[in-house]
Amino acid sequence: MNVICIVNGDLEENCYIIHNNKYALIVDPGSEEDKIYKVINDLNLKVKGILITHYHFDHVLCLDDVLKEYNVEVVDYKNRNKISPFNFEIIENYGHTMDSVSFYFRKEKIMFTGDFVFKDSIGKYDYYNENIMYESLKRFCTLDDDIVIYPGHGESSTIGYEKENNYFLRGI
Repeated sequence: MNVICIVNGDLEENCYIIHNNKYALIVDPGSEEDKIYKVINDLNLKVKGILITHYHFDHVLCLDDVLKEYNVEVVDYKNRNKISPFNFEIIENYGHTMDSVSFYFRKEKIMFTGDFVFKDSIGKYDYYNENIMYESLKRFCTLDDDIVIYPGHGESSTIGYEKENNYFLRGI
């Protein structure tokens, strides 16, 4: 499976195109749909669905336009349908938001974390979500170290790197 990162918008949100050279999923279509369309068209991919890690505006600003273009299903915290030929798990990571999920592709050992965990940091959370975020981080730390994470902003990382270097994960 191939992963293409499209950085877009003033907040430099990471939209991802996941593909197997024929079919594609779009993760968090931010704000520059033309960049998304170009990648899809240049690689001659058939879009099978859209994955939403959470509904902050910088992750979904062009969602409606992309839905009109491709007429596919959205998978998020409510709709957990699978999209063939892709095999992924949906992991609840509430805390940053109460609709925050990660998409874990077990076979490929990759995870799209949205704004839940970044390289060397975590997403902001409100005081009343502190315990919820902590529980989500505890579950995250039980996963295999060699899983590559693709966050909603910034560079990719691994769970092992984050357990060792991320201040917010120390002692969990």
